[in-house]
Formats: sequence, structure tokens, C-alpha cells
Amino acid sequence: MSDGSQAQRAPRAPLFSTLQGQTEKLAIFGPRRGRRGAQLKVMAAVETKVPEYFTGKMEPEDSGDDDWGTKTLVLKQDELSYALGKKGMTRKKLAKSSGCIVEYVGYTVFMSGTREERKRAEEYLGWLFEQLKGPVFVTGWQERDDCTCVDVPRDCVGYVTGARRATLGKIEEEWGTLMFFMSTNMRARDRDREAPRQEFDGSEKLAIFGSRRGRRGAELKVMSAVETKRPGYFTRDIQKHTSETEGFASDTFPMDESELSYALGKDGTTRRKLARASGCIMEYVGQVAFICGTIEERQRARTYLKWLLKQRHGSVYVDDLRDRDDVTVVQVPREAIGYVTGNRGSSLRMVEEESGTFCFVEGGRGESEQLLIFGHIPADREYAERLVGNLVDEKMREDDERRRFDDRRRDYGRRGDSRDRGGYDRRADSRERGGYDRRRGDSRDRGGYDRRRSYSRGRSPSWDDRRR
Repeated sequence: MSDGSQAQRAPRAPLFSTLQGQTEKLAIFGPRRGRRGAQLKVMAAVETKVPEYFTGKMEPEDSGDDDWGTKTLVLKQDELSYALGKKGMTRKKLAKSSGCIVEYVGYTVFMSGTREERKRAEEYLGWLFEQLKGPVFVTGWQERDDCTCVDVPRDCVGYVTGARRATLGKIEEEWGTLMFFMSTNMRARDRDREAPRQEFDGSEKLAIFGSRRGRRGAELKVMSAVETKRPGYFTRDIQKHTSETEGFASDTFPMDESELSYALGKDGTTRRKLARASGCIMEYVGQVAFICGTIEERQRARTYLKWLLKQRHGSVYVDDLRDRDDVTVVQVPREAIGYVTGNRGSSLRMVEEESGTFCFVEGGRGESEQLLIFGHIPADREYAERLVGNLVDEKMREDDERRRFDDRRRDYGRRGDSRDRGGYDRRADSRERGGYDRRRGDSRDRGGYDRRRSYSRGRSPSWDDRRR
């Protein structure tokens, strides 16, 4: 391009100045709760890059009705870091335990949900900040439908809490609850007093807030921890019990020491797979299995546990297989069943862990064996069936390759046998008839020129020559 054309070009404006003041519409589709959660996530991300973009002129408010609405609160800088927690864990447990959408946009807390959910989220957040001053007492906790209290012995409080609250934090994360200790003889007027925590009958109340299922799961976790330190504290008088309640209830199933060890599995893997496959809460408190859920969930869990314990003594056969809606039957060839189960059941355990199912081989019936896959979610059973199919295909491919390899070896063996039985060998035959053999230097026998011998005549004797 010539200098004249360069002089005529208008200077380009900086890219930043052309984009200032421009925005684009981000469309979010889905149910109302999902859209609101995604919207607040986007607002929090924008607020990180452009502070006060959404919250600069916002005032705390509670807009909406009983069906749906949003409440906002403005936090201080030190309050925000405490309410957020490490990797946002505190915010997540507030949201799960209250059932409310909780998101921090800048220093503003957005709580979206029904009026009851918003009220719970605001209460839980307030108790969280009150713990900075000392123990918290919740007046009227007995009448609340979102609270469960567990009496924890004084000498077990530290064990249940864990170092820097690690144990309680794991339970809260697993079950979506909010948990803290409170003294039963403490009153609201004592909250601001700088006094040591008061005791009551040698134990303290651990308050658990959240949904019914979450509270029960967290409660059983705490009971199991206490039972480890104080055997028999909760289970001394517990007997086998099966509830006939249709809705949410608890069954108990005492076990002996050997049964408990087998039903627990390495690091609790067996217990977790039974709970996940049945859709039931299953926790071992001492030597008692607590099974909690609806009547269908509890019945499945009890049946799975009985089948598991029967496997210690031999094969298990399911009589009502055709009438069950929680099973998928996979026919596995006999030559592949060992590969599918793996060494000491390792391959099958991997399938169970990945799919959330309970699997076992029923026994020999014909040329194949039946692998039974149990689980209350059909999609989990389908995934397990695909994993088992992949293992069978791998075994069949390995067997085919081995057979082809063995066939090739037999072919090579037959060729060698034919030479041993007088087959024609050109090299041997030519040597026997006095024929020419390049490798042996036939020209030397006929007095021909030998380069190696000629080359070495003027040299000193080699090491082999001197040895001779």
C-alpha cells in the first residue's frame, strides 16, 4: 500500500472504548427455581469482574409472596468470608438445609424460594453469625419441624466435632444439614454473656437442622460416632424391629460381630452400596443396622442385607425373581463368569460402585449363569448391565486371540515335524551332495582365494593363535 493511501486511513478507536456501555442478553431456559439459581450465578460472576454492577443501588428487601420471592441482606466484609466458608461449603450447607437458593452477589445475600424457605435461610444465617459470640440456644426447638436434637456425652463432644470441626463438616456436607451444639439450660438472655458453656446431665444437645431424611442420616452418623467411643450408649436395649408404617420410619436389625464385618465392607463400601441400591438410609450404630425410609425402601434394604449375609455360606437363589421390579437379569457365559466377577469379586465390586447397584451370581442353570443386578433406579441397572456386557466382550476377545495364537503355534509345529520325518531341506541336501555353500566358504575347499586369510598374513598372531 502506498504512503498516500496510508495517510487517508482514519485512525482506529481502541477496542475497549467501542465496547463500553454495550451488553448482551443471556437467555436462561428451564423451571423457575433452576432459572433463578443460574441467574444468580451469572450475577455473582459479573459482580466479581465489575463490582456493584447489580448491587450498587440495591437496598435490603423481601419481595414476593408465600409461593415464591427473594430476600436480600447486605453483609460486612468479615461476615461475607465467614458466611461463604472454605470453597463455599458454608453457603452450600445453608442452601441445602433450608431448601432455599442462597447466593452471594458481591456483599449481598440473595435468598430465593417460598416464604418458609426464605425464613429458614435467614434464621440459619443469623445463628451462624451468633456462634461467633458463643453458644447458641434455639428457643422452642422442640416444636420445630426442621430440628432434631441428639444428646452427646461430654467426653464424646470433641470426637464428634473433630479437629477444627472437620467431622461435623463432613456430616453436614453428606446429608445437607446445619449442625451446632447448644446447652439445654441456656436461655436467650445468656447469649451475649462471656461465660463458659454450661452442661446438662453430663451431655450436650447437638441441634441438627434440615429435611427429615437429611436430619435422620446425620443423627445416625453422630450416634455411630458416639457408639464407637461409648459402646452400648444408644444400642444397649435395642431389639430387632420392623415398622409397619407406610411413610418414613426406622427398622433395626442387630448383627453379630462376623456379620457386621461382612456387611460393612472395606471402608464401609458394602454398607453404602446397599443403601444406594435400595434408596434407603442404612447406618450401623454399634452392631445394630438402622434402616430408615418408606416401607418399600426399608423392605428392599432388609432383603438385600439378608441376601448379602447368606452369600457367606453359599449361593443365593431368589424365589420371587419374576415378580420383582428392582432387578435386571444378565445371562453370562460360564467361561466368562470368572472374568466378570474378578479376583475375590473385585471386578463386580467396581461395577456396583460405579452404577450404585447390588449384584451377585445366582447360580448355575444351563450353559450360562445368571447375574442379578438389583437397584431401585432403572437407569442405574441399565448402566451396570452395559458395564457387565463390556467385561464379557473383553473376555471373549481375549479367548479368540488366544485360540488364533494357539492355532498358529500348532501350524508351525506341523511344519517342523515334516522336516524331522524326512522332509526336503535344500541346504542340508546340497551339502551332502558336495554342493556349494556360501556360508561355509566353499571356495576355500577348492583352493580359491580367501580374503580373510590373505588379509591376516602380514599381521601379528591373534590372541587365539598365541593361545594355541
